[in-house]
Amino acid sequence: MDLILILLTVLSLAAAVIFAVSAWRARTEADERSAARVAALASALATADEADTPQPVPVASMFASATTNYRVLTKPAIATAVGAMILIGGGTVLRNAAPAADAGPLELVSMRHAREGRTLTVTGLVRNPSTGARLSDVAALVFAFDRSGEFVASGRGTLELPVLQPGEEAPFTVTVTDLADVGRYRVSFRTPAGPLRHVDRRATRQLVKSQ
Repeated sequence: MDLILILLTVLSLAAAVIFAVSAWRARTEADERSAARVAALASALATADEADTPQPVPVASMFASATTNYRVLTKPAIATAVGAMILIGGGTVLRNAAPAADAGPLELVSMRHAREGRTLTVTGLVRNPSTGARLSDVAALVFAFDRSGEFVASGRGTLELPVLQPGEEAPFTVTVTDLADVGRYRVSFRTPAGPLRHVDRRATRQLVKSQ
């Protein structure tokens, strides 16, 4: 569905460009014909002035319309066509962006951790609600803090599903290394487009225990 909307947007914009180029070409050719008629008329008048007997000037043939392979669009028609293409393209973009704006937040269903030496491994499960938008390349980020609340290190991992459809769940694993002391950690999620809102659906929050 997203691909179809993108194709419609590209086609509408291409049509607008074609209309604009056609109008420009028509205008240019009309100006060239007008300049040629003026030059021919001036030349004919100069020839008539130099001759003893006035020569007839074929005015009607000079101002006859040249035949073209396409219809010249009037300015109102051009404006209407371009405006329609812009409205179609804009409407398509808005329809594509609307689901993301109204989508429900990602849900953190479960999460646990394990300490081994100076390494902290955080695993969990997230759910894209049925009201959510289609999500691609979602990454989980874990930020570790020491007992005084100072940031010490962070890690990053991707969901096991590259695309998370509405209603689907996916696990994640994040490893944070080189930790001498850690008192708590925090998790967040993002896509290449930016951070994702999420809500904690777990019954209790987990804290790192000293080992």
